[in-house]
Amino acid sequence: MKNRIFLLFAVMFLALGAVKAPPVYAKDAKARDDPRPELNFGVLTTEASDNLSILWTPFLEDMGNMTGMKVHAYFSADYSGLIEAMRFGKIQASWFSNKSGLEAVRRSNGEVFAKATYPDGAPGYYSVLLVPANSPYKTLDDILKCDKTIDFGMGDPNSTSGTLFPMAYIFAPRGIVPNECFKNVTNATHEANGYAVANELVDVATNNTTNLKRLARTQPDILSRIRVLWQSPLIQTDPIVWRRDLDPEIKEKLLYFFMTYGRRADSPEELHRQRQILAELDFGAFLPASDAHLDPIIRLEIIRDMAQVRNDLSLDGADREAKLVELRQKLKAIGASEAEMIKAEGIDSKARKSSRSHAMAIPWKRIGFTLSIGFVAFILFLWSSKTRGAGPTKPLRERMFDAGVWSILLALLIWAYVAAEIYKTPDLVNNADKMGEYAAGFIHLDWKEGWLYLQQMSVTIQIALWGTFLSILFAIPFGLLSSRNVAPAPVVFFMRRLMDAFRSINELVVGTMFVVTVGLGPFAGVMALAVHTTGVLAKLFSEAVEAMDPGPVEGIRATGGRRIHEVIWGVIPQVAPLWTSYALYRFETNTRSATILGLIGAGGIGQLLFEQIRSFQYGKTATILLIIIVAVTLVDLLSQVLRKRLM
Repeated sequence: MKNRIFLLFAVMFLALGAVKAPPVYAKDAKARDDPRPELNFGVLTTEASDNLSILWTPFLEDMGNMTGMKVHAYFSADYSGLIEAMRFGKIQASWFSNKSGLEAVRRSNGEVFAKATYPDGAPGYYSVLLVPANSPYKTLDDILKCDKTIDFGMGDPNSTSGTLFPMAYIFAPRGIVPNECFKNVTNATHEANGYAVANELVDVATNNTTNLKRLARTQPDILSRIRVLWQSPLIQTDPIVWRRDLDPEIKEKLLYFFMTYGRRADSPEELHRQRQILAELDFGAFLPASDAHLDPIIRLEIIRDMAQVRNDLSLDGADREAKLVELRQKLKAIGASEAEMIKAEGIDSKARKSSRSHAMAIPWKRIGFTLSIGFVAFILFLWSSKTRGAGPTKPLRERMFDAGVWSILLALLIWAYVAAEIYKTPDLVNNADKMGEYAAGFIHLDWKEGWLYLQQMSVTIQIALWGTFLSILFAIPFGLLSSRNVAPAPVVFFMRRLMDAFRSINELVVGTMFVVTVGLGPFAGVMALAVHTTGVLAKLFSEAVEAMDPGPVEGIRATGGRRIHEVIWGVIPQVAPLWTSYALYRFETNTRSATILGLIGAGGIGQLLFEQIRSFQYGKTATILLIIIVAVTLVDLLSQVLRKRLM
């Protein structure tokens, strides 16, 4: 048995040694010999990151050449991820939206030093609400009936045009909470929201005029299928933020680059090239700025909060006034006045109260119906459990307990029938043609970037491999310490609660924690899988130990063996085959889970997959899915072979 365990680890190490390192590591080896200072520059991916990479690469290359630094780009669709990356020093400068830039100043020791302009000289852009071109909705009142019939697409919570402006100008003044008003509320990038509206997957979605201009240039067919329902007041241009503690010499170089790029060059041809690069990014020349650039956003936040306080029915008069006084003081501190309060048009306080009351109404009829069903079921279960004729009689208390359990289960199913929308089951048949139409988009595979997908799938498998391997190393001792027949009761209790915590926290959350520690990239994904899988395997390992035959352990104990001898010679030989099976199964599972971790910048094929889905690139999506299916199948076959050889 020991030989089999040794063989298992030997195969793992040999497999690891055979895996070719991704090209980025070879680059890093050369980079260590490069004496130039490094700068990590962050970019918000308001559209597909592969598109932005193409657009931003010439600009960032020029930044490196003109500043004499090695500039590394970090693209992230997650605003909070970019903010946290700056907070923990993983990026030193970044292009932000106004709202996310404000959070970077607040949370990440950021400082505004420049701001963008537009090629046409416009002073800013606008937040908009989009609807399909053929939508029956014409005004805000049409979509703000709050009858739970509309699917609404919101932007990232830290997006200025995607969330802050719609909340401040539309929802907060009217006392409307989007999640209570609409049937479904989703969060996505501006590009994904535009596609969702054009394809009628949502009824309304936030966006901005900058993205609409880009759609007009790159995909006019998409733009022709959407219509602007509402437009906000002007939003000033986006800030460029660096860390406040950045080296002064690097600050000087960066400031010089931004203030001269597209303004001065060695030749007219070079100047024209720079301006073309900026135009592709929807930028004109950059202007100097400071944190004061964000003051209008701060005022807007306060105004939004004041509107929400006024419409919060849970506050009594004194609490409401106290909060308003505090907010007025904040407004006064930044030189604003309450006169800037956004007014709701056409909706009075009575209407707002009615809307909120409707959203918070208790469904008494549904409760009464469910309780009635539960009571009738209890009576029927109790009656059916009565012994009839000859035979032992079951005690009444046990019969009542059993009837109660079954009736509660039935009542819960009845209650969940509405919430889970089980009544939509006939739609599976009635709308089967729509499902077929949607699936038809996946028929034509797009292999233009197939090599990139294969590379990223390789990274995903490597993430799963290391995550599983590390989890095995930790799960063995943790599993033994979680077993009642091996460890003392206090230790078992503590370890089981710890493993419960490891299992209960989703890999995405754990991955985000590691991103702020080790930065964006595959290692954060490895650690996320390792933590979660350790909790799962430790539980499975401990259950296997508790179910083993105690005879061998008692025999070793009778010969005077110590506790460690009991574990090595009495426990592990019995449970090793089952442990091996569990570990190989988790490797298969982690291969699938690793695809999701791309959402938080943990590398692999996951980010590409979700970007293509959100962009409705079904041919590319189908190609990625095919690669994932083949890879998971190969991993499954490999696991079967290993199980047969090792068990």
